[in-house]
Amino acid sequence: MNATNIEKNKSILVIEPIGMGGELLLKAIRSLGYYTIIATTEYVYNTMLQNFKDMIDDVIYIDFSARESAIETLVDESKRKGVAGVVVAWEFLTDIAAEVAQQLNLCGPDASLSRARRNKYIMYRALSQAQCPRPALQAVLTNVDTINQLPLEELTFPLVVKPAENAASFGVSVLDDDKDLVQAFQNAAQWTHEYPHGIPFSNEILIQEYIPGREFSVEGISVSGQYLPWGVTMKFTTLGKARAETGHIFPAPIDTDLRDEILAVAKQAVIALGITNGISHTEIKLDKQGKPRVIESCSRPAGDYIPRLVELATGENPLAIYARQAVGDLSADFRPAAPKRYSAVQFIRPEVEGTFKSLVIPSRLKNAEVIESRITAPVDSQVKPGSTNIERLGWAIFTANDEQSVLSAMDELSQLTKVGIS
Repeated sequence: MNATNIEKNKSILVIEPIGMGGELLLKAIRSLGYYTIIATTEYVYNTMLQNFKDMIDDVIYIDFSARESAIETLVDESKRKGVAGVVVAWEFLTDIAAEVAQQLNLCGPDASLSRARRNKYIMYRALSQAQCPRPALQAVLTNVDTINQLPLEELTFPLVVKPAENAASFGVSVLDDDKDLVQAFQNAAQWTHEYPHGIPFSNEILIQEYIPGREFSVEGISVSGQYLPWGVTMKFTTLGKARAETGHIFPAPIDTDLRDEILAVAKQAVIALGITNGISHTEIKLDKQGKPRVIESCSRPAGDYIPRLVELATGENPLAIYARQAVGDLSADFRPAAPKRYSAVQFIRPEVEGTFKSLVIPSRLKNAEVIESRITAPVDSQVKPGSTNIERLGWAIFTANDEQSVLSAMDELSQLTKVGIS
């Protein structure tokens, strides 16, 4: 831990800064000079956060699997340490973050709707009540035996089977018919607890209408109930029964009419789910008519380095804005910066099973400027194609001046990247 040249009077509590979003959030907070107190477990601190300890000034060790006790401890410790703001990076802890902020009378989303932002079944009901466009919910199951009681002739295929409380594409299946329905349910139900904190998941499994069109997300911040988006991100995914994200472009290279439709639907979702203050990430797909439907929305930063893309495109770091708002340093008349160029991240995934030997990511592209790249898979590790985000071998971030250049750069990077698997 390092407290050199830090403004002790601006202490901020970061609830579990793991994952890509956590790394970027810690960097943004350090750039602001705030005193960084993190809430984590001793195991996570000594393993997953070992490379970020120079950006951490103090640690509160918490058992997040005991929700009420965790909230009580964090509130007490925050009062004792003079915490001025609360932020969160880990999706599974957004409900705890909202409750802690509310009990401390600090800036944050409506804590009474925090479960609706974490549980997709409760979220569906909240979006339905607000008449927000969303996939139709065909069934909710809690036990594999109940599949046999489903009137299969009433199901509309293709459909999606997904757990109510997991993330990162874990347990999500797209089915064209009912022959793999039992297996899809078992896949969705196999994770009963979150990793690495052991938070128990609810047992609801949703069967939803499949929305076939392009995928997007909206990155925004809410200030006293006013929704202020930076823009729309275009998403790229794998194909097949389960889908994992392979890349993103910000801002999405789409026409302004569609962009405005997507932003309007995202605003509906954010308001319906009580994200009155703080950052949000809303996922959207287009239906057969090309109209946006909300897949989910949560009071957390985007993952997959999307905040970095927003910063590269606009010149404004959304995570720094999030942290400034949390400690009361954001002006009430804040307005997000508009994009000036395009930025993208592309993830490299294995196409065959075997032992990972090498990955060569090009440092120069004809159509774009490579900003940063990273190899994430250990050499000699066993890899194979899959349907979640954990199969990734590495990634590259690049920028381009126009729509055609950024799209061409996506293809160019794929063609020039060399993967060695034996």
